[in-house]
Amino acid sequence: MPDSQPQQPHSSGSSGSSGSSGSDPMSESGSLLLCGARLTDGRTVDVRLGGGRIEAVGTAGSLAAHTARVDLGGYLLLPAPAEPHAHGDTALSADVPGPVSYDIPDVQRRATEAALLQLGHGATALRSQVRIGDVQGLGPMEAVLQARRSLRGLVDLTAVAVPRLLTGVAGADGLAMLRDAVKMGASVVGGCPDLDPDPTGYAEAVLELAAEHGCPVDLHTDGDDPARLGRLAAMAAGVRAGVTIGPCGGLGRLPREVASRAAEQLAAAGVTVVCLPQGGCGSAERRGLAPVRLLRAAGVR
Repeated sequence: MPDSQPQQPHSSGSSGSSGSSGSDPMSESGSLLLCGARLTDGRTVDVRLGGGRIEAVGTAGSLAAHTARVDLGGYLLLPAPAEPHAHGDTALSADVPGPVSYDIPDVQRRATEAALLQLGHGATALRSQVRIGDVQGLGPMEAVLQARRSLRGLVDLTAVAVPRLLTGVAGADGLAMLRDAVKMGASVVGGCPDLDPDPTGYAEAVLELAAEHGCPVDLHTDGDDPARLGRLAAMAAGVRAGVTIGPCGGLGRLPREVASRAAEQLAAAGVTVVCLPQGGCGSAERRGLAPVRLLRAAGVR
């Protein structure tokens, strides 16, 4: 945007008369023309919308106005943002006195309210990490899936099943619960290998189940062990639906040459890295920021 803050976008009807400030240009017709918007590549374009979709994009002044237009001169036009790493089951609970309630209605309310807050800032797609197991069992997953159904048409909410343990005797229940979560409707399988006594075994269990069910994978990891990242990259090649890891703050603490080799392995395997600007999350024991420039230079998505 320019240094001076633009005025609110000007809406008008096809006759050129200014519309009411409280009216919705799309409410009276099925089309709307966005005029003079700047794109991230520097082009200035007109965009015609209709039926909830983009009908045409052309150079400024090239598209005919239908019944309504909005002047976006001075504004940057972006796609709707997405939030790739949220925690709907624990959202909005930091200031709650006493233990956080995991009753299904309470979790559903928090997840729904958090998603609507994100939507208020433009985010129309959210990926929510949902803890399963322990004393809560599958209750949080059921609640987030109910929130997803209530938000249909507003927000695309994806639920990631996150068990605590998956290896050894203690992990058998977690693996069974992960399978149940997929049957319930969890779209993605994940978790935090770093917290399991056998991190590589944990990752293998998640990746095998993902390959079996055709699910994407989303794993929490600090990323401070290059050998473990290399093994993960090698295993990820067999998951067609895709593998995501994050927040990977540990990559930023490795020597640059070591981090670069790890990043190249991740890029070759098609692994996506979600870098959290707040510097980690509650499931990561150590804080820090992923080396975004290094990852981009290696071709990591």
